[in-house]
Amino acid sequence: MAAARVTEVLARTGGFSTKSARRRMFETTQHILQVTESIEAIKPGGAGHISSIKVRLLHAAVRRRILALAKEKPSYYSIEEYGIPINDLDSIATVGTFSTTLIWLSFPRQGIFLRSQEITDYIALWRLVAHYLGTPTTYFSSPTAAKKIMESILLTEISPSPTSIILANNIILSLQNQPPAYPSRSLLEANARWLNGTELSNALGLGNPSLYYWSLVAGQCILYMTISYVYRSISYLDRKQIKFLRRVLPMVIHSPTIGLATQTDFALQYVPEFDTKTELGEYVVGMKQKSGIERRNLKALIWAAAGVGIGGWLVWKGVRGVMRGLLAVGRGVVWLWG
Repeated sequence: MAAARVTEVLARTGGFSTKSARRRMFETTQHILQVTESIEAIKPGGAGHISSIKVRLLHAAVRRRILALAKEKPSYYSIEEYGIPINDLDSIATVGTFSTTLIWLSFPRQGIFLRSQEITDYIALWRLVAHYLGTPTTYFSSPTAAKKIMESILLTEISPSPTSIILANNIILSLQNQPPAYPSRSLLEANARWLNGTELSNALGLGNPSLYYWSLVAGQCILYMTISYVYRSISYLDRKQIKFLRRVLPMVIHSPTIGLATQTDFALQYVPEFDTKTELGEYVVGMKQKSGIERRNLKALIWAAAGVGIGGWLVWKGVRGVMRGLLAVGRGVVWLWG
């Protein structure tokens, strides 16, 4: 949401109000799950291929609608200032959000570093998705090329505007205290600050939570690191975890009580109109849950602290034992030479 030009398009769809932002997040997650489901899913005719084509058509419909409104009323949207809606650069940045940004920013900031082959494979996957979306694929021809375009976009396009602040905070408001994890606003803000950094988070108007919530994010990172590295090292556990997530995550996304209720068909639900505006939502204190992601992160932090403490104690005991042994040997040598 830090790219000012892109947010001007998103705001005109009305899809990022506090009432609809959470659904938009779920719809995007459905697309990601479909393109990563299997090799068959990403082949022509597969679920991932079909959903990508639908997203491409959705983008075309939004582009055409905004341009038509701008032609009728030039003050509605400035093509000179913001460019053609959902243009090639915007599309490249979008694909990068789900690939390069994860690989070189989000994952490392959580202590997770992919292997060279994993990076190559993941870039290749999103290069194919980019092709389906009608996005130039040259910029994803290799990990090196993909990283270069990511850095170029970060340098030239990231410039939060007042609209960026509204959309970023609406996402937080739409997710706070919501199932299945029931994260608090403070935890969401701490996560956003951990991943985006202080400067960008301040520019987006995000709140600055207490040290307690920063500690919970640290515990979360420790948990993610443990799962990632242990499962990656044991192929049996890795396959089992992937199978589990591929079964459970779609159930959550399409749950009739907490999700979309059914698979989205990526139709044009949020039609841009002259009077469509995205306003900053109102903060409403939700019901505090006794369990959820915060308790899990706290447990991970406590276990990590206990592990470090026990490990440190064992190391100290070992070092002290060695030092005592060396002193005893020294005394023996002195006695012999005495």
